[in-house]
Amino acid sequence: LYMHYTLIIFSLPLELPQFLARSIQALSWLWAPASPEAFNIECLVDQQHGPVHYAVAKVLFYLCMPVAMLSVLLTAEIAVRQASRCCSSRSGTTLNIPMYRTSSLVTPASYVDRLGSATVVVLFFFFPSIVRTLFSLFACVPVDSPVKAPYEAAAVGWFWLQDLNQKFFAGFHKTWALGLGIPLLILVCLLLPASILWLTLRNRSKLADPQFVKHYGFLVRAYKPSCCFFEAVILVQTMLLVAVSVFGLTLGAYRQGLLLNGVLGLMVLVQFLVRPHAKKPAAKVVLHSYICLFLTSYTALSFLRSQTGTFSTDNTVAAYMGAFVLVLNVAFVISVLWQLVGLINWGDMRARVEVLCTWVGKTGKNVGKSVSGSVLPKLSGVVQMSGMAIRE
Repeated sequence: LYMHYTLIIFSLPLELPQFLARSIQALSWLWAPASPEAFNIECLVDQQHGPVHYAVAKVLFYLCMPVAMLSVLLTAEIAVRQASRCCSSRSGTTLNIPMYRTSSLVTPASYVDRLGSATVVVLFFFFPSIVRTLFSLFACVPVDSPVKAPYEAAAVGWFWLQDLNQKFFAGFHKTWALGLGIPLLILVCLLLPASILWLTLRNRSKLADPQFVKHYGFLVRAYKPSCCFFEAVILVQTMLLVAVSVFGLTLGAYRQGLLLNGVLGLMVLVQFLVRPHAKKPAAKVVLHSYICLFLTSYTALSFLRSQTGTFSTDNTVAAYMGAFVLVLNVAFVISVLWQLVGLINWGDMRARVEVLCTWVGKTGKNVGKSVSGSVLPKLSGVVQMSGMAIRE
């Protein structure tokens, strides 16, 4: 979420120093799989004669990316399961991974269980991108205003932001907004947070139950029992930030930036007062990330374009501000990585690597014996028969 929120901040119309602009561009490329908007599909879709309008095709492509990622995850999981079972049946050894132990019973119900878990994980991973795509279906801007004669306005009214040739809520846009946008908006932005809130509060006394932990543990594991519902709050915070970045264009860049600062400041205040996380290191990291994002957003106001399209501050001040933003965020990322490295049990890691190497060595030897004991004699027989046929 920290990466998603950073990209949301820099989606404002900013005139960044060159070194900071390149860093943000590299971040967007790195985070492109989680943000399909970074992909350009102009080379994949016929903009003139396609089966659907190009703007609608972009929306459909962005919404299908999470489905594609879910398919890849499930395919990889099935492949690993089958490979583990195959190695077990041929070599008599098993790959000691708890999720893929062949001793566990693999049934259709277990696959359905894994499908549900993988779906929720993918949905949370792509949530900012999905919300942005859904909100963009309802984002519009005014183009012209009515004028007095003898002048005539060419395009009066509100037009869809994805295609400024299409009037808002008219023609094909109305069809797709009603048929696709509103149902998905209700499902993702209303039912999802409400279901998490209902599920966690209803089972507050069963948070340690093995069955509940198996299915929904990832929703409550990081939080105190009194704040088990806080994942719904995170979703609401994300929706607020995305809404400001999508619908705030009509307010002007400066007001949009101030509103974004207000939402981030509210997030810092909630995190500081509620402290929902069960472990202090996690609470500290989240609070520091929000403070870092707030300072970044506040400093980004220095990079807003002025009315003349130039820097609102001179280039020297902008360069210092850019350096401050870059150093602040790099220092935060390094501190998080350092804490993660400190949590690694290197002795246990070394033992696991040795077990894996031993398993790979045994599997290779067994496969080699199988090949030399079955394939090579057959191949030798084929060669002998071919030689006899040639002599005859």
